[in-house]
Amino acid sequence: MARRHRIIFCAAFLLGACGNKKDVEHAKHSVYDTDFAIVYSTALDVTRNLYPTLNENPGPGKISTAWHQVQFANNQDDLQSQQTLAAGQGYSPTAAGYNNAGMIGAPTRLAYKRYFIRFDVTVTGGRPWRVKVQGHASEWEPGAAMPSELRGAQRPAWLDGRIDALNVAIYKRLKKVAVPLKEEVVVSVEDEMPKTDPSTFANVPPGAAKRLASIKDALVKRDYTALRPQLDENVTWSLGGGTGADAALATWQADPATFEAMQDVIAGGCAVKGKEVRCPGGDPQVGKFQLVLTLEGTTDWKVTSFVRGE
Repeated sequence: MARRHRIIFCAAFLLGACGNKKDVEHAKHSVYDTDFAIVYSTALDVTRNLYPTLNENPGPGKISTAWHQVQFANNQDDLQSQQTLAAGQGYSPTAAGYNNAGMIGAPTRLAYKRYFIRFDVTVTGGRPWRVKVQGHASEWEPGAAMPSELRGAQRPAWLDGRIDALNVAIYKRLKKVAVPLKEEVVVSVEDEMPKTDPSTFANVPPGAAKRLASIKDALVKRDYTALRPQLDENVTWSLGGGTGADAALATWQADPATFEAMQDVIAGGCAVKGKEVRCPGGDPQVGKFQLVLTLEGTTDWKVTSFVRGE
């Protein structure tokens, strides 16, 4: 609990620090003229300090946090304030027919919503190194099995402020080696991540190869919305009896290392076993994860199991 309070405090502190527009602009348009190891380790340390649950991959210079619940500070984007909650439900003290006395203490649907945030931090290029921060937001509503990512018009206004906060925090730690970015080419993250060629899965049927390629791409981007259709509705995620696609995703998101394990077994190679495609091929091994795809209909392969052998 103490750790959680520290996270909330640090986030609120950095959000206030980002009020300095000059720092925000410097952070967005700076590169760092020092060794890769220094830039990467600094970005990792700053990110972990605010969002402790994460996966790191120094090879490609990538840091991906798990989903962390947003704790709103006492500022203009505090959705826990009574005024904001009421407005979100369409209530206005000045509106005709509004019974203020009748609404005091009454819970609202928005009051029970939960918001989450996660980041992809990437150290790219060559010396001087560029640090790119991409943020994602999701929303959970009462009755939903799992949060849904907020995209496009649903993207919350508070997300950019938190992206800037992390950017500035990294910049301040590396300020002594920061140099201006000479030329910035805007490239979307989608363009930076080429799609997997299904032909790389040579030992499985074409339909299964296409499905594995889609799963791999969704895992790299941590795009859980894209991953959901790849799963059978009754996918097994626990040998203790856990089944169901929504429950599987919710459980896996709670432990990001599970997605890393799924990436590893796919990268390790897959093979046909009877009417299934298994990654890795063969029988389950104690203590090892295995991904199983099963043919549904004539061409549609879906993930029917991803569990650790016992």
